[in-house]
Amino acid sequence: MGTVYRARHPTLPRSDALKVLSAELSRDEHFRSRFEREAELAATLDHPNIVTVYNRGDTDGQLWIAMQYVAGSDAEKELAAGRMTPRRAVHIIGEVAGALDYAHRRQLLHRDAKPANFLLAPHDERIFLADFGIARALDDAVNLTQTGMVMASIAYAAPESLAGETVDHRADIYSLGCSLYRLLTGQAPFARPGGMAAVAAAHLMDPPPRPTDAVPSLPTALDAVIARAMAKEPAQRFQSAGELAAAAHRALNDSTDAVAITTTPTPAALGPPDRTPPHWPTQPSPLTRSTGPAPQLSQPWLSSPYTFVDLPAPTPRRRHRRTLIAAVLAAVVVLVAGAVTFWAWPRDTATAYTPQTFIHEHGQTTLTEAPGTVVAAGPGDADAVLSLGVQPAAIVSPAGPAPSYLTDRITGDVRVLDTADPAAIAATRPDLIIDTATMNAPTYQDLSNIATTITRPQNANDWTWQTQIEWIARILGRTDQAKELIDQTATSQAELRTSHPAFDGKSVQAVLVTDNGVQVASATSPSALYLQGLGFRYADQPATTGTDSLLAVTDPAQLNNPPTDVRLVLRRDRAAGGGSYNGLSEPFTQYTGTTIIVDDPATIDALLTPGYAATSYLNTTLVDALTRQIR
Repeated sequence: MGTVYRARHPTLPRSDALKVLSAELSRDEHFRSRFEREAELAATLDHPNIVTVYNRGDTDGQLWIAMQYVAGSDAEKELAAGRMTPRRAVHIIGEVAGALDYAHRRQLLHRDAKPANFLLAPHDERIFLADFGIARALDDAVNLTQTGMVMASIAYAAPESLAGETVDHRADIYSLGCSLYRLLTGQAPFARPGGMAAVAAAHLMDPPPRPTDAVPSLPTALDAVIARAMAKEPAQRFQSAGELAAAAHRALNDSTDAVAITTTPTPAALGPPDRTPPHWPTQPSPLTRSTGPAPQLSQPWLSSPYTFVDLPAPTPRRRHRRTLIAAVLAAVVVLVAGAVTFWAWPRDTATAYTPQTFIHEHGQTTLTEAPGTVVAAGPGDADAVLSLGVQPAAIVSPAGPAPSYLTDRITGDVRVLDTADPAAIAATRPDLIIDTATMNAPTYQDLSNIATTITRPQNANDWTWQTQIEWIARILGRTDQAKELIDQTATSQAELRTSHPAFDGKSVQAVLVTDNGVQVASATSPSALYLQGLGFRYADQPATTGTDSLLAVTDPAQLNNPPTDVRLVLRRDRAAGGGSYNGLSEPFTQYTGTTIIVDDPATIDALLTPGYAATSYLNTTLVDALTRQIR
């Protein structure tokens, strides 16, 4: 892609890394525009394990980017020099995982995670992840000009990237799993004769390799970690890089590393995958609906409470992947400045419903056919169902009438209920109730007496609207639509950040005012995550109590110290209206930053209960309001 120089800074007493991109790429107008956008986004990343981007520019028609200079080595060179141990490998992956998760929370993908991009500083061996944005810019530029092509380092590329499908953060997690395998064994996954086409075919078709086959002295528990990290389907992988790193650490340090590999290990937080993973082929098992607890193995998997289940036979879509071998082997592979370009082929999108088993907080449920009459009862469930194009029999809107961004998607006779009252739900005669709210056993029993009821996945700690819509899409048989909506939203958020530089880096807080008191949104709340996606910096505030997304404020005056640059005041109190301060206590008028009064019920609903439709609504209404007042 180019040449990296160590350059003396013209005015500061330091060295920078100066990457000068190749003349061929610099002449490509599509790549130039994408590179400029991605370099700007990469420059917003502020993390101790990410190489800082200082500047980018164009000199005599050639693009360049100035970055933090890391005087040291990289993981690939350390491996080649024989200085890599399993413990060091797992440590490096853990540090890189923190960088990836940070970027993923900001809706940024790396797309080229590999050992050569893991830089190791001398002495304290601080780990840095380099080259954020450049691979994505290259990939986007190619996809603009020739549909179906992909740029990637093939040895570490996820199957969905190679197949020309949309990708999300789980492609980076696949690459991180490949990198862990490389550092543990000294071999790239699927290294074999036949060139790049053979390697690509193996990523698409072959089961994940076992580290212990290459290095028998490794703990066998690492086989399970690699198998899950490199699962062909994104839903079967670890859902965060940190989860992968934690599992690898446990596998390396657990004295009991025996793992029963007779059925499919699946974290309870995700429920079972929707097809048999390639590493442990099993025979179809007749599963019937039950509301009892899910079966458990007597031996722990990586010392965690995971659930093992037998799965249905592979779907036709899985079998279709095998027909790609000939196409991959026949592909034209072109090596361009260290990156590989080749044709990729979309997999089929069968519409038949695949029988699936769902392990949720209140038991195990098997669906053998697509549900017909659905009730969406939990927070955000209506957003997910309607966004996926399904008209439910009823939705629950506890804050009052359904917000406009949901009613705009209703085309049939959909009842809007103010509570998940069993009698009102029963009147709609559903054959499936989706309720991902936290509930007790008696409430679940009341609902399941009406119809088959599926709740939130078991141990769903990282519950975002993206994981929610993926879960509900599996239930409805609309997984592909969910992936498209998530990808569209990520693209929209990135474009908003680029087009609103005034937001970037400004500190912000969101405060909810009701007749019952004042609450501030925590740094992990839906409101905070959305604002961070726009480029704002969100920090927890003092004088709060509780551990939920909304924290009670004991004294609103203490929210003013230290002050933030921007404050969103979400008003649901009786005095709200017209965007005024009327009825607010004195500390709100003493605040020295920019105050933005939000009293539109739909905007408040969208901030507190996220989803695809909610995010789309905020991208216009709230962003417009922020743009008018923030300079």
